[in-house]
Amino acid sequence: MWWIIITLTASAVTPEELNKRLEDVKAFRSSRLVQAPKISPEEYKKAAKGDVPTGLSAVPGYSAKKAYGLQIVNMPIGKLFAAVNDDMGKLEHTRLGYAKVLSGTPCESGRRVFQYLPLPMVSNRWWVSDFTVNEELIRSSNGRVREVTWESVDPAGMALGDAQVWADKGIPVTFNKGSWFLIDIDGSATLVEYFAWSDPGGYLPSSLTNSMAAGGIKSTIDAVRKVAEEGTRCPIQ
Repeated sequence: MWWIIITLTASAVTPEELNKRLEDVKAFRSSRLVQAPKISPEEYKKAAKGDVPTGLSAVPGYSAKKAYGLQIVNMPIGKLFAAVNDDMGKLEHTRLGYAKVLSGTPCESGRRVFQYLPLPMVSNRWWVSDFTVNEELIRSSNGRVREVTWESVDPAGMALGDAQVWADKGIPVTFNKGSWFLIDIDGSATLVEYFAWSDPGGYLPSSLTNSMAAGGIKSTIDAVRKVAEEGTRCPIQ
């Protein structure tokens, strides 16, 4: 999910306030479901100043790199987390052309989602991912730290239903996975840490793939913010 478009919101949190909050929730990071790229103190400092730091993290044995970014959004964590899980809402603010929940319940952990991305000049891409909400993390932090992850699954032999028409227009990605990690700062502002790791397959050079990944991080975060502002299909908890 490295593709999508941006407007930024200024942070109302000081670097000191952010550092204190990061220390408060440090222990919860051990409960994460995935291994996320390491974010530097300097990047957190930039986020506190209203910037959206992004970067690429190499993975041994893979040409595709993990793209990551962080931003402080002036919005309660519950509202933002609802938008993170609103797969249909994202269609209105991203370059995704189609999405369909194939199994499970929309907005909830365990759902399986088909997503299709039209790409100019090259073959369109599609993938099917399983989404998992880190329920234990939410419970142990009283909802002040939240995570949702996704990981693509092998679509071979899978019944896609209405989505098959869209699958026939493109090729499946090799893999696509990542995570949203949200930290409530003060009840009205939320730190968003997002990363995506994707290999689109086909004949795209790794340099182009990684460049696209890094370039889309800011826009992806902003797209979710827009979904939250306009009202999500998912319940706010």
